[in-house]
Amino acid sequence: MRLTTKGRYGMRLVLDIAQHEEKGPVSMAETSLRQDVSVKYLERLVGELQRAGFVRSVRGREGGHLLAIPPENISVGDVVRALEGDASVLACSNNRLACPRSVHCLTRAIWIAADQAMLEKLDSVTVRDILNDGQNCMARKEAEKLKILKPMKQLDARAEPKPEEEVQSEPVLRKKLARRIFRQRLAQTVQGRPARPEGAPKKIMVVDDDPDIVDYLRTVFRERGYDTCSACDGDVAMEVLVNEFPDLVTLDLEMPNEWGPKFFRKFSRIPEFRDLPVIVISGLPGIHLAIRKAVATVQKPFDPQEVLRIVEGAIGEP
Repeated sequence: MRLTTKGRYGMRLVLDIAQHEEKGPVSMAETSLRQDVSVKYLERLVGELQRAGFVRSVRGREGGHLLAIPPENISVGDVVRALEGDASVLACSNNRLACPRSVHCLTRAIWIAADQAMLEKLDSVTVRDILNDGQNCMARKEAEKLKILKPMKQLDARAEPKPEEEVQSEPVLRKKLARRIFRQRLAQTVQGRPARPEGAPKKIMVVDDDPDIVDYLRTVFRERGYDTCSACDGDVAMEVLVNEFPDLVTLDLEMPNEWGPKFFRKFSRIPEFRDLPVIVISGLPGIHLAIRKAVATVQKPFDPQEVLRIVEGAIGEP
């Protein structure tokens, strides 16, 4: 079974409703902020989950969405099947006629077994199980943090009290430390990075969570003469960006871990990447509004020749 963003984001949506519905119906605007997924995409997912009987809507000024079934009665497999439908590893897994070699195929049984094993695992875990595990995990982290902070507090008690304005919260300190480490690493990378050899092709970075799209775009660019690199989400993309220093980025909007516009905002604040051209390639409506500084926006499915024309207009020939 293959999981797309539909199944993954749909599961995040169900969990978000389950976590917050005790305060009343959950609005998609609030879920969008918490999950970093567009409201339009969430509304499309919640519509399918409502038709499948897992979510119910509440109308009115304080309206929103609630689970129609207790979380202990909704498995991950239920949600995935409702959104993904028949998403087998291979078409022949469920349909012998899909491939003329299926009768004599020696590997078909492996794919069928892999599908069944994955579905059994997904069916064995409920929304309640995930919520309980998450709460237990958070409790463990809090306990570990208290063990670390307790000796520190004892030391602080012996020291002179600091003015209130000088005291910063632990999350703020962690963020500052992470930014400092990143800037140091980036500076070292820039300093130690050899100049591009004369005559070397320009490099395009493809950022998309769909491996088929990534392979296709990289093939199109390579056949035209460009060098390429890729990333499957925003977290990985930042790592690749620092290591590869591409001349242009093609960016999907809906990705796991980090929403495309958020990744753009992060790297565009870095002086070395402030003027890096970006082409948005997405299947969402209204994509021209997502990143206003993009050199172009292209709707999926796209014409590869159109994308190449935009690339050459932005950075020139390879």
